[in-house]
Amino acid sequence: MDFSEWGAPSKEWLAFAAANAALLAQSDDHLPPLQQQQRANLTRTTIAKTLVQTTGLGNLVITEDHVVPTRDGQSITLRSYRPIWLGSQPLPGYVYFHGGGFVFGSLDTELFNCSWLAHALSMTVVHICYRHTPQVSGLTPWHDALDGFEWVATNTETLGIDASRLVVGGISAGGSLTACVVQSEMRRARENGAAPRIKGQLLGIPNLVHNLAYPYDLFASKEKASPVQCADAAIIPKNRMDLFSKLLGSETDPSDLTWSPGLAKEEDLRGMPPTAFLVSGWDPLRDEGLMYAQKLKNAGVRTKVHIFPGLPHAFNAFIQLPSHKRWNEVMLGCLRWAMAGEDGWIVEVPPVLPPLMEKAAAITTSTDPAIIGASPSDTIAGAGNSL
Repeated sequence: MDFSEWGAPSKEWLAFAAANAALLAQSDDHLPPLQQQQRANLTRTTIAKTLVQTTGLGNLVITEDHVVPTRDGQSITLRSYRPIWLGSQPLPGYVYFHGGGFVFGSLDTELFNCSWLAHALSMTVVHICYRHTPQVSGLTPWHDALDGFEWVATNTETLGIDASRLVVGGISAGGSLTACVVQSEMRRARENGAAPRIKGQLLGIPNLVHNLAYPYDLFASKEKASPVQCADAAIIPKNRMDLFSKLLGSETDPSDLTWSPGLAKEEDLRGMPPTAFLVSGWDPLRDEGLMYAQKLKNAGVRTKVHIFPGLPHAFNAFIQLPSHKRWNEVMLGCLRWAMAGEDGWIVEVPPVLPPLMEKAAAITTSTDPAIIGASPSDTIAGAGNSL
């Protein structure tokens, strides 16, 4: 395999980097991991809450927290999001795992991401907030993901989810958790002769293989494989990746499929649900995503792959980039596709507006960019699904 053609920084990124050199030069790498976590989470939470307030999403989406026990006797918190004006009717469900190298992220950092998706797609979003390093290590995040999903799958009625339309997805580290959950669910279904409870999955810039178990032999050369070609890429260069791996510890075999779901054999992937990928070209994680997509395709699984050539990991967090808007469009399209029936037909369900908004929309021309209830603006929406 050779996907190196997409690994050179794009003109779009180079222009952005030249205009924002000071921004990109900022780094907390000199701080201890716990301080890095605290600072990053505070920044992300502030941005998320500001966006929810300025877009009005706080008046359109209702949230509820659920405390879920974990296998080690502890607990995690899940937060569900539903469009207020759709009442209690069952909606498609999206189980979401955030990204952040297994270090960063919290319930509040995803407040805007999840509110935006719930409103834009008229669905129930359930954010499973797994535990992070450096507070935990080893397989704890994956076990939390499995325990959280099991709770969601057995409580769909409580959550207002149509159990026949449940999709699982995640970004970056959350992509690893997603792949683990879906593989585990398919094994459960095969072993018990039961129907799988997952209709589709979405893997955004996913981390799917531990760096110490990387299958370089499957690529044209080690130098062309993304961990080497993109070792100095923006956002998550090699030193950043090494830190994330170090914090997870070494108590588990790096090739363990819980830790490295991308190493699953093709024959074990048959029957997997339709899977959509969003992949950045100038990203150390590029090839594990594309390798997994190829494995699924070879196993007869319906796949949908979007590649953003020459852009780094989590570029979508920068609203100044033109491709930021495209990422958001692709994200929504992929979730619609993953929830579609076997025939691929997608029935669009527009966001439901409260009565006063319906009246306002009725008297506003269709070309007015300020129509109430429209998708978040180009300068705001795309913080959705950031790193």
